[in-house]
Amino acid sequence: MLTQGWFSKRATRLTAGLAVVGLVAALGVAAAGAAPSANPKPAVSLGDNFFKPTKLTVVQGTTVTFTWTGSNTHNVTVVSGPVKFHSTDQSSGTYKRTMTKPGTYKIICTFHPGMVMTLKVTKKPKAAPTTTSTS
Repeated sequence: MLTQGWFSKRATRLTAGLAVVGLVAALGVAAAGAAPSANPKPAVSLGDNFFKPTKLTVVQGTTVTFTWTGSNTHNVTVVSGPVKFHSTDQSSGTYKRTMTKPGTYKIICTFHPGMVMTLKVTKKPKAAPTTTSTS
């Protein structure tokens, strides 16, 4: 024979279990709805006489980090593009540059012929217009 206490405990456990399942489902939907960023931290390595990658595309306003990974002295020098810039000559460490002007940049190391990369900066997308409804 079933007692009322047994039924009440069973119903409480079932309710608690459903609440956990609902919470997990809600968290999964929230995580799935989050839009991943295209390239959150674009990075370029300066190895011994090469850039990696040799081609990179970022959106206007993105900060690119150049990291020295080899042992040779290198620099990051723009020889053509909307804005020219030049890092210090170094054999370790990083150099960060926020790309504010769209266009194509040809980047070289002035120490090593053939150490070349292309950095393309695309225009920041315009914000979608918002509409309101009056019903």
